[in-house]
Amino acid sequence: MWNFSKNIAYVVLLVFMIIATVDCSWDPYKVLGLKRGASISEIRRAYKQSAREWHPDKNRNENAESKFVEVNKAYELLSDPVRRKLFDQKGVVDDSLNRNMHNPNNKFGDGASFFSGHGGFRFQFQMSEMTAFHQYRITLRRYENLIFPQSHSQPYLILVYSEWCLMCLHILPVWQRLVEDLNPIGINLATVHFDQEAELANKLGGRRGELPHVVLVMDSRISHYTEDELSNSKVIEFIRSRFSRNLIAFVNDQNINEFIGGWKDNKVRVLLFGKLELVRLRYLTLAFKYRPHTLFGYAQLNLETTRTIVEKFGIPSKLDSLLLFQEDRDRPAARLSMADLPYSTLKDIIETNKYLQLPRLSSQKMLDLLCPPESSNIRRRLCAILVTEDREEDEEAREQLRHFTRQFKFSRDRIVFSYLFREKQTEFLRALLEDEKSPAETTTKVVIVWRQDTQRVSYTWLPQPFISGADNWNSSVDYLHRTLTKMLGSAQPLAHTTLMKDLVDEYAQGILGRITARLVTAAEVLRDHFTRQELLAVGSVVGTVLFIAAVGYVMTYLVRLEEETIRKKNKGLPKTPRPTTTELKLHELRSETYNGMVRLLKPGCRTVVLLLDNESMDVLIPKFHKAVWPYRKNKSLLFGWMNIDRGLPWYSRLLNLALKIVDEDEGADVTLDSNSVKPKNCVGTVISLNGHRRYFCIYHARHPECVSDSGAKRMQNMARRLTVSNRAMNDATGAFMGFDTSLEDSDNSDVERGDPLTSQDKEPLITSGLGLHSQQFSTDLALEGLSNWLDRLFEGTTQRYNINYWPDFGNF
Repeated sequence: MWNFSKNIAYVVLLVFMIIATVDCSWDPYKVLGLKRGASISEIRRAYKQSAREWHPDKNRNENAESKFVEVNKAYELLSDPVRRKLFDQKGVVDDSLNRNMHNPNNKFGDGASFFSGHGGFRFQFQMSEMTAFHQYRITLRRYENLIFPQSHSQPYLILVYSEWCLMCLHILPVWQRLVEDLNPIGINLATVHFDQEAELANKLGGRRGELPHVVLVMDSRISHYTEDELSNSKVIEFIRSRFSRNLIAFVNDQNINEFIGGWKDNKVRVLLFGKLELVRLRYLTLAFKYRPHTLFGYAQLNLETTRTIVEKFGIPSKLDSLLLFQEDRDRPAARLSMADLPYSTLKDIIETNKYLQLPRLSSQKMLDLLCPPESSNIRRRLCAILVTEDREEDEEAREQLRHFTRQFKFSRDRIVFSYLFREKQTEFLRALLEDEKSPAETTTKVVIVWRQDTQRVSYTWLPQPFISGADNWNSSVDYLHRTLTKMLGSAQPLAHTTLMKDLVDEYAQGILGRITARLVTAAEVLRDHFTRQELLAVGSVVGTVLFIAAVGYVMTYLVRLEEETIRKKNKGLPKTPRPTTTELKLHELRSETYNGMVRLLKPGCRTVVLLLDNESMDVLIPKFHKAVWPYRKNKSLLFGWMNIDRGLPWYSRLLNLALKIVDEDEGADVTLDSNSVKPKNCVGTVISLNGHRRYFCIYHARHPECVSDSGAKRMQNMARRLTVSNRAMNDATGAFMGFDTSLEDSDNSDVERGDPLTSQDKEPLITSGLGLHSQQFSTDLALEGLSNWLDRLFEGTTQRYNINYWPDFGNF
């Protein structure tokens, strides 16, 4: 009875638990901001965005924790096809249908654990769930010292993950399947913990909130997996796309002889046969690993284009096969046929036969592989090198040495046979020669080399050359066999020791090849980081620029062609020299040009104006032109002239403004009467106008600055005190401004000045007034001192007269 009641209680409790798990109001589509029918890629993008937004480590909202759990629950439901289908049909969430609930293989264990710490909220799965990722975890040191250097021969698929990443746990089955599929075929897998190896994760392109992140490290390049869905087939297709297209050549009846007979590039040939049109990934990884020593080809079975090859070598039509060729194109050195060729078996066969019977020392790397350094005299490995030239005449000697290696099975662990081209490895041979012999003397000779370390080498030249031909074959073979047997049977050191020179890489890429490789790499990087639409936009811009450049080049070429045509037509015509003299223009200062020549001048610019009348124009303009000619190239100067009869009111107003400024400084009040300025007295005056700073300088024959004899000192002092008082208006020194001066009483006259001269209103004041004897000047002498004054003007030593503003040009 008790057991029955207990069972009833359990059933009731179970019913209540099932009812509690049913939520009719909660909608996972609304939580992620999606519409019903959204694709799996849209669901993933919405989840990533919502998880970044509501992650408690980034969002300080008090509801962030519950919202983050709700987002994870919505994604868990919508990413499960069975539960999502049930929700779309019934419109309810039934957690009892969760396949992973209380399951030992549950991705989430018993659920996600939430806990608080000093750093805030953290979301973490149980450690047991992450064991599959932890066991492949690498560090930055291991990546830099092992994985990145090995990527030249072996690809590495790396996953960046974190413990708080829900998607990382979701792809755990996919990752385990990739490990099972890719590890056996030569592709290693590794993981990087984002929180513990942040520097390495950032170097691989992992970002918080964008995990998991998958990259392929191959040939020192990092390729990013950009697909929205991480599946086994898509990852394999991604890896396959990173291999070079010409890594494995497609072989048929037409190119079989060219493929097998190309062993002179110092590589063995591996020919694979398969039923599939697509080359298997294991063949690609194998060809990538052994590409320095082997060249791979693939022939598809059951095709008309490969029937001759299959019949010639007896290839089974229902099995995958491998043929490995060295120098003999008719007889493979190794062969294998199986229903499924294992990667390890293929690797063992190629590893055993990865060199030709007689390989050529074409680079320092090849020498290091064939003849590695060995310091011990007992375990030393000898290298017998035949010196030949790159010509058909020496091919017979090389072929006889191959026959020698097949006839006498010397162990490769004790001695290795090889040859080199004398003209391509001259520096290496010169280091092995004694007594300054020429490398040309070593042709068809054999040198025995023992590398004691990376630089020091011990060697012995065999005195008898390896001469080809039927008559010399037996003697050459016997001598070589006796000598090598004696060397291998004893531990005696070789005859000579020297420092070795590195071999020249005969297959090193040139400048054009390196540029092409860089361009291909850049194209792959662009393909990884840009979409097709972005590439089309960039391509259109680049194409437009190139088109414009091409059109410009064509137009330039046409112009040059036309110039050459005109030059040919005018070849017989005499050439007339073109004048190269710079033109100096003199502008007239009048009301139309006043603003441009004075008021609107730029800072640092000045206008030099000559005052003249109609009578003196023909005489003064040539002299003024000659005086200012040296300054014609100065872009800050403007030269002109003004008819005093037209501009006298403006000139009078200008002088009046200057006198007011001076008298304000001296404390006097002077007003200039415009009637006192006579036009004849102004002829020959030159004024320099600085429109921006509002000052001018004056040159005149009577200006004290132009006086050079000893009696001019007092005159210069009076000029600096130009308008100290009203008395200065009647002083003869004001004549330089055009003032009409009158005689003073003898009591007021200066004895040192001499007697003043009388001047009429209509006669110019051209008497010097200096000294005891007066002299009459003509208009021709009015500009004699202009050149010296111009020099002082540009030196800044002339007297400046400041004004408050520039007066209008016209009558007042």
